[in-house]
Amino acid sequence: MLKKFILILIVLIGIPAFANDNYLNSVVIDNADGNTSIVLRSDSVAKIKKSADSSDKMVLSLKGISQSPNISTLYKNSAKVDALTIQNDGNNGLKIYISAPNIAKANVIFDTPNSSPIIMNYGVKKEKLIWSLISVAILLLVMRSSKNASPENNKKDINEILKEREKELYRNFQKEVSSIPTMNYRLKSYSKHVLKGETIRSYESRMATKI
Repeated sequence: MLKKFILILIVLIGIPAFANDNYLNSVVIDNADGNTSIVLRSDSVAKIKKSADSSDKMVLSLKGISQSPNISTLYKNSAKVDALTIQNDGNNGLKIYISAPNIAKANVIFDTPNSSPIIMNYGVKKEKLIWSLISVAILLLVMRSSKNASPENNKKDINEILKEREKELYRNFQKEVSSIPTMNYRLKSYSKHVLKGETIRSYESRMATKI
């Protein structure tokens, strides 16, 4: 029973791996009207990265694809191709080295049985560029709002409020002092007739004896 279970498990694991196999069957260098295209004929489209050391040398790095045992290369109106090398790159990956005049400007096209040829676009699309600029602008606005609402700015506002309150309290205090009624009318002449070193109480007593 255990052996049957292991056998079924191996078959189930092997089916997706077999179904997902993607082979590169041929590489075609096509030069039509002065425009060079690199056509990759495969079972399905693979992940690809394009890099160039110079205008005459280019490297294509492919992931999720293997080269077919019967892989072939074909040149259409491209007699000036100096070299084309296909190399296995680790697990399920390939590297294609191509040397030809102005090969770095060539279009890369995937030609698969289940779809029309797909031109790989490495440039930045206009829509993506616009959305990137909008995202940056929104981020800057959010950062600016966060800065305006920072605790430091709030602290400055609180200090200003406290200063205004202190000024208001001082003004009210001055008003209250100026409105306090005089306790003794005789005190009005205190500053004019007070003797040196004499207190207010002594001054009042002396003035009362005079009366």
